[in-house]
Amino acid sequence: MAKVNPARVAHPRSLLAGGLGVFSSLVAIGWALFGYNLPATANLASSQPDNLMLAQFGVAFVVLIGSGLMLARYTRLGGAVNILGGMVTFGIGVLYARSLEQSARAASLPGVAVHFSQFYTAPLVIPVDRLVATLLVVPVFPIATLLVISGLGSLATYRMHRPHPIALPAQQQVSVQTTNK
Repeated sequence: MAKVNPARVAHPRSLLAGGLGVFSSLVAIGWALFGYNLPATANLASSQPDNLMLAQFGVAFVVLIGSGLMLARYTRLGGAVNILGGMVTFGIGVLYARSLEQSARAASLPGVAVHFSQFYTAPLVIPVDRLVATLLVVPVFPIATLLVISGLGSLATYRMHRPHPIALPAQQQVSVQTTNK
């Protein structure tokens, strides 16, 4: 019978946290690509949203590596990377939405028209005064929340596997003697 090293056995929580992190980082990469193309499709002349989405793409890639660390059982490091990545994703999302709104206001646009595909030809027109709330509620907040939940789950898995020494008072200690027969 082969011996199994308990330190090398994957825990289901770390696999679940890593899988959630991989999923949310791939969604963050998709959001970064969509957000990068959004100012060009809305005919806004501003480079700040593009730069923010390039930064978001880099953060999403780092979070993908952190999620891989969680799957490789480096739960503390991967969890910290995902929590920080979730917070940075939310911050970049706020800055992106504000800069996009300011660019639309400077161009005197009543709304930003978003076209989803060549098959669905009707555009979705987001009014400029609701642009920040729409972009934060739909893509940014769920992605950041999933990243933070993934990181917290990973840190909980790390905390669960650490040995916790229990000090017993002198009255409760029991001595065990073995006899050889």
